[in-house]
Amino acid sequence: MKSGVTYAVVDLETTGTELTGKRRLIQFSCVFLKNRKIINSFNTLVNPQQPLSAEIQQLTKIKPEKLRKAPLFEDVAATIYALLQNTTFVAHNINFDYNFLNLELERVGYPSLNLAGIDTVQLSQTLLPTLPSFKLNYLSEYLNLTHARPHQADSDAAATAELFLLLQQMINQLPLETLNILCQFRNAFLRQTGDCFVEAQQQKKQQQTALPDYLIKVENLILRRNTFQSEVQQKSEYPLTDRAKQQLFAGLLDWRQPQAEMMDSLHQALNQQIPKLLVEAPTGLGKSLGYLVPALYETAPGRSCVVSTATTALQSQLVDQVIPLLQQLLPFNFNVAVFKGSFHYLDLAKFSTALKQLQSGQSRLLQLRILIWLLATKTGDLAELHLTKYQDPLFEQIRHTGWSSLNPESPFNAYDFLKQQRQQLQEADLIVTNHAYLMQHAAELGNQQRFLIIDEAQHLNQTALQASQQQLDFDQIKIQSDTLLVMMQSQQSFSLEDLIVQGLLPVQQARKLIHLVRIIDQQVPELREKIIRRFILPQKDSTTIFEDFISLNDLYGFLKENINQFQAVTRATEQLLELFLKLQKKFKSATFSQRLDTTAANFLAELFDWLTQLLQELTAWQYFDLSQVEQWGKSSYLKLRLPLTHEAAHLHALFGAFQTTDFLENQIYQNFDQTIFIGASLTLPHKKQNFSCQQLDLPATTPFIKLPDLFDYQSQALALIGSDGPDVVNQRSAYVNYLVSSLTEILLQAPAKQTMILFNSQAALETVYQELQNNQVGVERQLLAQGVTGSNEKIIKNFTLGSKMVLLGTGTFWEGIDLPQDQLEELIIAQLPFSSPDTPLNQLRFKKMRQQQQSPFWDYSLPEAMQRLQQGVGRLIRTPTDRGVVIILDSRIVTRKYGQQLQQALPAAMPLKILETDQISKGLAKFW
Repeated sequence: MKSGVTYAVVDLETTGTELTGKRRLIQFSCVFLKNRKIINSFNTLVNPQQPLSAEIQQLTKIKPEKLRKAPLFEDVAATIYALLQNTTFVAHNINFDYNFLNLELERVGYPSLNLAGIDTVQLSQTLLPTLPSFKLNYLSEYLNLTHARPHQADSDAAATAELFLLLQQMINQLPLETLNILCQFRNAFLRQTGDCFVEAQQQKKQQQTALPDYLIKVENLILRRNTFQSEVQQKSEYPLTDRAKQQLFAGLLDWRQPQAEMMDSLHQALNQQIPKLLVEAPTGLGKSLGYLVPALYETAPGRSCVVSTATTALQSQLVDQVIPLLQQLLPFNFNVAVFKGSFHYLDLAKFSTALKQLQSGQSRLLQLRILIWLLATKTGDLAELHLTKYQDPLFEQIRHTGWSSLNPESPFNAYDFLKQQRQQLQEADLIVTNHAYLMQHAAELGNQQRFLIIDEAQHLNQTALQASQQQLDFDQIKIQSDTLLVMMQSQQSFSLEDLIVQGLLPVQQARKLIHLVRIIDQQVPELREKIIRRFILPQKDSTTIFEDFISLNDLYGFLKENINQFQAVTRATEQLLELFLKLQKKFKSATFSQRLDTTAANFLAELFDWLTQLLQELTAWQYFDLSQVEQWGKSSYLKLRLPLTHEAAHLHALFGAFQTTDFLENQIYQNFDQTIFIGASLTLPHKKQNFSCQQLDLPATTPFIKLPDLFDYQSQALALIGSDGPDVVNQRSAYVNYLVSSLTEILLQAPAKQTMILFNSQAALETVYQELQNNQVGVERQLLAQGVTGSNEKIIKNFTLGSKMVLLGTGTFWEGIDLPQDQLEELIIAQLPFSSPDTPLNQLRFKKMRQQQQSPFWDYSLPEAMQRLQQGVGRLIRTPTDRGVVIILDSRIVTRKYGQQLQQALPAAMPLKILETDQISKGLAKFW
């Protein structure tokens, strides 16, 4: 903030946000700052002489009768114009306030303002990079700013002024090296926002302040030092009695008897070395603390715990919210390590390079945000930035790609986030990961001194099936190997020959590289043609795409017949990988990198990129092995896919598992001393835990504990089932029309509540959304739709921050979303969650079941739908004070013979009423 300059912090309230000249001002407010102090303020209401919508009235709390007595803009324009002269214009979203005000001034005959401008949204995003929202309301609450009346211009302007002063203080505390880069790229910011860093830079240069001890300069970056220190754990006795637990929890946790029972059950199981244990912990019990407290008491030098959650979002929730509470709660210290896939982390060397390269304005702003984040992050986990999506091209440049990408000669190598993570593994008492990472790294994470807790265990089966899938594109391998051969042997441009001439590459290595790629280039297309002749041409018919499973017996026979060719590609791939790693290490070393001119460096970068792509594509070649096929057993598959409409179509081979029998035990459980499975829906009526045991590759005799419900469903909830809807299977068109009319009536005639509607089909969801958006529902209610109105993360964020909104979701919205209290009040099940029997995997799975004298519907489809229905309904009541209604419009739950079983998937104590659909609105009105 420049001394002597007057800053005008402005906020407007308007009749709408469109910058078309048709909307009008209803309130103008400005706070004037000079030399870091408030020197004046001005506020006025304005008569817009046009109607004020109900939405604007609700948002601003400004009533039309107040505005009728206010001056016209023509009457205050001169005052506003004069006040703003010779000031710097500051606003929270300057592109709106500055441009809207200019439109109003021009409308009444004044020239546009021509002022320097600063945007506090961009400053906040840069200086507070880990916040999930930059709305003024959220920032005010987070920073404890005075903001009594949000969305009224005088309160907003005062809060923005306070925010601006605070952001200036943050700028003044930045290291000089960081300020230098911010000033270098200040033009990436809106208007003159970037100039805020210049005065701080000049002052720092005069002060010559040293870096604080917790920061370190590495090349062009300032990083937080790795301060991980192993805490020496003082052994404490587990609190066996309720009284001892109450004393431990006093002041920090509410007492929940079922949670205490869960802690005792796990403590006993861990002490008694029970190999496997299933625990069903209902919603609201506080299961994370229920398993973490006994687990941490069990840890000791040489004995540690791995916890796996279903998703990285739940993993972050555990690390950010639950573990800090435990660190306050428990009478001893413990060490925590967090493990995710490498692509979740920032590669420091790549980020440093990207800073020196040309970037788009948006990517540059993101870089500057990350630059500030590096002053604080201890993990390098990009999720800390809380972006709703990570699709900016910059992320492709700066994401970590794993250990093979590390350069031992790089100055960033010692500070690499993956290396720091690996170093913490041996010292950690608690290791937190997710199911997908666990599937790929169980052997690395496990040992016989570690026990495993699988949270949200009902998701492990699906994660395992997804993790088992590998794809190989025969034609892409040909394209990549052809490209490499042309590059390496080119007579027209730089090639391996030039590296040899410059003394950078031995002749033998160059010849071997070409030889290995040539083997792949020759053998893979020949095998492609043999596969087509054997498996595709005999079955070719009028279809445009061949897509079918190949029996493992047929594959085994084919491999034996062509074993020499398959093994030749396998050997060439292994040797190519070995040579590639040697060359990569050699040319990344300081000795060689200094000898490379720009042409050679660019050639090697492109060569290594194509080699990486080829080796990645060949990853699945390992499955073309006789011993691998023998190990697959009856649970895995190979599927071939080839479009038949054109000659250049690619042949794909897809490998994977369709069930987890004999898979999870070998892949995961055997790596750990004990395994405990936690979930909210592990049992089903009549089937008890049998279905979960099958899905989790466990014996039916696995010990099981079911903890009691915590909620009073009798008074907190209600289930309403429409009995007269068309059949969703046989009358699809009529059913969609029924959904639209029923939802329209419920959403408009019943009391307006925060509502989520769950579908089982994206196509049905989109059709219903468009119909609702185009009728009166779209006028009176704000609609959000998965796959239509933004990313899942953005939709959830908007939904949780709103009120009386309507969210249409499918897939992941059936589970794993925590929406307590008034964030979700009505849950409408538009379609029961049966998976399609026509998917290729289900067809294969059901074929195997029939061979084993099992019923695909009764033994798989129905239990799976019941479990998903439990999970969906579990979104509604999340705390003891919640109230909510479940509405099921799919009449199959009443009319089909399996309907009674589906009804039993609802909480037993929840009142249930079956009625005609046109009576649902009355039932809702009575409940609320």
